[in-house]
Amino acid sequence: MTKSYADATAARRSELSDTAKAQARVFERGYGIAIQIIELREKHGLTQAQLAERTGIDQGDISRIERGSTRPTERTLERIADALGADVRLVERAPA
Repeated sequence: MTKSYADATAARRSELSDTAKAQARVFERGYGIAIQIIELREKHGLTQAQLAERTGIDQGDISRIERGSTRPTERTLERIADALGADVRLVERAPA
């Protein structure tokens, strides 16, 4: 039977320190935003360069946001959302 990534890494994640677990949660939230941006950009048939042109944000910064290697500001997210016809929202999380 094939394991999911979550199943395969569950034992390792359980051994992480509280600090490492907190950092992982921050990364996972940022990565979720990155995935949404990529999906919307591709849905609109845009390249990173085209999105950069529409937003006035450097293409390299768009790439870093999509890779999850930077944390965009609220204003940057608003500019990207506007260019993609989307809204920036806070959505209540499911209980942990």
